[in-house]
Amino acid sequence: MNRRLATHGIALLLFLHAPQTFAETPLTTVRVASGLSLPLFVTASPGDTTRLFIVEQREGDAKGRIKILKNGSVLPIPFLITSTLATGNEQGLLGLAFAPDYATSGRFYVNYTDSTWATRIVRFTVSGNPDVANPTGQIILSIPQPYNNHNGGWMGFGPDGYLYVAQGDGGSGGDPEDRAQAIDSLLGKVLRLDVSGSSYTSPPTNPFFGATPGRDEIWAFGLRNPWRPSFDRETGDLVIADVGQSAFEEVNAPTKAAGVNYGWRCFEGNTPFSSSNSTPCTSCSQPGCTVFPAYVYDHMLGRCSITGGYVYRGCAIPDLRGTYFFADYCGKQIYTGHFQGGILADFRERTADLAPSGSTIGNITSFGEDAKGELYIVDQQGQVFKVVPKAQVLEPDMPALRARTALGDTLGSTSPGNALTPGIAAFADPGSRIRGVGYLKNAILRDCTGIAGNCLTAKATMGAFTVDLQACVDSAAATLTRRFVFTNTSGSAQPLAYLDVIAPQLRQDPNSAMTQQPAGGGHSAVLVQADAFAPDRWIVHSGTGSAGVAYSADVDTASQLNARVAADQPLAGGTSAGPAAVAMSLGFDFGTVAPAVPETVTVVTHLQNMAPSGVPVDESTPARGGLQVLSRIPFSSDLRLSLALRRTGPVALDVFDPSGRRVRTLRRGTMPAGPSLVSWDGRLEGGRLAPSGIYFIQLRTEDGALRKRVVLVR
Repeated sequence: MNRRLATHGIALLLFLHAPQTFAETPLTTVRVASGLSLPLFVTASPGDTTRLFIVEQREGDAKGRIKILKNGSVLPIPFLITSTLATGNEQGLLGLAFAPDYATSGRFYVNYTDSTWATRIVRFTVSGNPDVANPTGQIILSIPQPYNNHNGGWMGFGPDGYLYVAQGDGGSGGDPEDRAQAIDSLLGKVLRLDVSGSSYTSPPTNPFFGATPGRDEIWAFGLRNPWRPSFDRETGDLVIADVGQSAFEEVNAPTKAAGVNYGWRCFEGNTPFSSSNSTPCTSCSQPGCTVFPAYVYDHMLGRCSITGGYVYRGCAIPDLRGTYFFADYCGKQIYTGHFQGGILADFRERTADLAPSGSTIGNITSFGEDAKGELYIVDQQGQVFKVVPKAQVLEPDMPALRARTALGDTLGSTSPGNALTPGIAAFADPGSRIRGVGYLKNAILRDCTGIAGNCLTAKATMGAFTVDLQACVDSAAATLTRRFVFTNTSGSAQPLAYLDVIAPQLRQDPNSAMTQQPAGGGHSAVLVQADAFAPDRWIVHSGTGSAGVAYSADVDTASQLNARVAADQPLAGGTSAGPAAVAMSLGFDFGTVAPAVPETVTVVTHLQNMAPSGVPVDESTPARGGLQVLSRIPFSSDLRLSLALRRTGPVALDVFDPSGRRVRTLRRGTMPAGPSLVSWDGRLEGGRLAPSGIYFIQLRTEDGALRKRVVLVR
């Protein structure tokens, strides 16, 4: 195979909950398209999350094609078919770029070498059918090519709105006419063009614009065959991978700088290659000093031609954001690294990680991004693969907003919407849920979760619904407000019932919870939770919904509420629970909602150090004391118990079997007044495991005796 298609106090504290303690997300690839003819590039039009455009270099009729991957299939009618093109291994349809205003202007640009070997930059427009372009384009720029290789061919719009075009040095070997260093030639360069008018102009901020010697169009020079540069969509920096001659391949550091000299033919990688008749290789005068690569690799392991990629900025793999992916066309290796201070660090081979199940990735001609920043790999053998997590990305890997409140505790919200309350991280089980659809923690992100100021935003998809969340923390008021907008995206009416569930444990102690009446018309019930052992913290949970919503509420032990919510059962309408590990849930039932109709839920979680109005604060202990089972029944190993003594005195806490025989003593002696926690490890007096069955826990004090029936299941 030829190289490169042939050749070579009270302060507000806000922070991102970064996944520092979690293992890196394992990766794999899935094939999304096959049966293509020499695929060379994939991209998306701005904001288009439903389609991927695939560039075919050339088919048997010597014409290039752009095809559309939509709803999992390649459409049978191409988006565009070019005129007859040159047929060299590095010639044909090479580049595609959509104008930033494509949604309104319909403009897009292609880069191809025509049958005369000239590079053509051509503007096309979309037709009235969004899946088909108008067949006739306008040539914006034509560049003669002296040889049939090193055509470059990549194009992309920068964050400044200008079109950048990567051009090879004209071909042959060793740049025999010294074009890459010659600033009066457009070959061996990155060009920057203003294409907002009927043709193109050169931006006046280009380094050689106007009276400065050199072509006005040039942005950077000294390149041999820049293959698949890319813009970092977060920083706006341009990253250029440049194919070497016979010894080295290079990746150049991200930059926004104009007039950079990347060194070819003075240098191949970091190594001197040849002299230049245009720009002295040791010159640091205009047009500038050589900038050496961020990373260089040799031609061992069958490598011979670099394929540039992208700095990953998608949402599906949060811990790999900022990672640069690239490959070698000949060796078929895939690599990653991170740019740090102009150097590509953390170099790692990913070939085995990204091996698709049941398929093989061959010669990699390009990487690509969709509108959401997710990454694709293009295989010259007719396939396109998507880089995906090998397993579900855990919610702790998602960004989270957390704020320290005036009370010294923290509040916040995870993506895409469970509450964070004092003492715990995201509560994922039972968690917020659309009845009959699933937990929001399993939603598919439509865009990256973001944090600005004291607010988090997330966009997700759950079944037929899109979910737009905004969660904001008021630190002074110790209040977390979450607003959800649910929109039915299907073509028919759909039932919508949202359950908002939180299960905070204040200081990890048993809690008590109760339901109050709504604050007024159009409001949910108010759920109140307090620390059962030290009630100087109260959590008040309430909500509102758009017109016509039916409200419901429930409090119970976390295990019981979890079971009901997971089974999509109606809320039981509990009015009090605890002391135990308790949970609180608000229900918002919209009935059947029509397509495209947004329904809104706003939930407010307020942390306070005083009992809410109407909530009893009498903590007096019953005359005989209190005995509560905190664990879920039946239990299998560890049974947690809560004792509440009216006064200090002697206590006997024992376990009896159904025959009345004492099988274990848990406490004997004097215990203090007030609450205490005790556990039974499910063992008999001699240390053996107690068999499955019914047991009775008995608390005897000077004031009397209390019993609780429990069930042990092994």
